[in-house]
Amino acid sequence: MKRKTVSATKRIIKEEDRIEAKDDEIAKLEQKSFSELKKLETLEKQISKSVVPHPLLKITYKDIVRAAIGSLIGTLGHFAFFYGVEIAEKISPVRATVLYLVSLILVFGFMYYSGFRKVKEVKKLLFVPVRALVVFVTAIVMVTLVLFLFGFVDFTTPFMITYKIVSTLSLLAVLGAATADVLGHD
Repeated sequence: MKRKTVSATKRIIKEEDRIEAKDDEIAKLEQKSFSELKKLETLEKQISKSVVPHPLLKITYKDIVRAAIGSLIGTLGHFAFFYGVEIAEKISPVRATVLYLVSLILVFGFMYYSGFRKVKEVKKLLFVPVRALVVFVTAIVMVTLVLFLFGFVDFTTPFMITYKIVSTLSLLAVLGAATADVLGHD
């Protein structure tokens, strides 16, 4: 009888060990499931933050400020456009070159001080001069194109005259281009 009891006890202990191993396995699975659930919750929060309504469906204070700045630059541009051509006749090529340099410094300073100075990463900070140069060149090209479209310059206009006319309009053009670039980001 003692043998049966020992044998039964061993079986019970074995069964308890097996149940305990199963419990440990279940606890590990529960822990893994809990960990996966936490990851999913984090992912869900990230998705919900990145999903925003279409920007045209909501009018904000920023939209009004952008429109005000754009209209101010557009209005000033109108006057600069006509008087820039007139002023260009009276300036020297050296002064025109200085205007280009001031425009380039202005676009770089404007972009740096209106948001890019907060950038800490060196790779992104090194990108600011490249971005400023792209904005500058784009503004100069657009000024030249507008002058061509309105007939102030054409393919027969001497280079120095075009150079001086574009220089007188470059300050306002790069200011507008930099403003559009900076305001275009959230």
